[in-house]
Amino acid sequence: MPPTRTPSRDERRRHYDRYVDDVRDLCRTPRIRKRLEEGRGRPVEHCAAMDRYLIKHVAGFGARRAHYTIASLLAMERPTPNWSHSTPHPPPEPDPDTPQPAPELADDWTRRPTLGAALAQAARAHPHAAPGLQRNLEVLGVLSADRLHQHLPHIIGRLLKLDTACDFARLLEDLAQWDFARPQVTSRWRHDFYLTVPDTHLEL
Repeated sequence: MPPTRTPSRDERRRHYDRYVDDVRDLCRTPRIRKRLEEGRGRPVEHCAAMDRYLIKHVAGFGARRAHYTIASLLAMERPTPNWSHSTPHPPPEPDPDTPQPAPELADDWTRRPTLGAALAQAARAHPHAAPGLQRNLEVLGVLSADRLHQHLPHIIGRLLKLDTACDFARLLEDLAQWDFARPQVTSRWRHDFYLTVPDTHLEL
């Protein structure tokens, strides 16, 4: 059952990690992965085929479009060799009275890589692509939520082609905050990008 109260920040972050793991498990089934991938850039109202797979995983945590967008982006990844064709079981119902242990990666959430850090990693590894990645970053900072969700598949597609990982749980939190904290989110992305990419790689 979904939480009966507003989740705390730490509960949300544990949920974001668990959600990413759950969606990756779903994507091991080709039919489901295809359904999720079809939701790229689309509003929730146009993603009815995704509901049966995601509703239970999203309930109680709001930011439904952010969750659906992340699911569609995760579906762009290609599964590990342990490909499963079985239908995944529904997520277990946590006991609301039992504290849930935090995953190791959430020990210090703020040190985990943002989308800006992922773009920086790709720019350092592929200097020829750095100016384009820089432009991508600057464009993201001025987009409305709707345009952002439409543009993200292109960004994630570039990162995947450049063999650069994205922390989708961290990105999910940023998307969930976009409507009320866009300046803070985009400031973190720019900081993490410009801090580590050499000026010689960039358009000045």
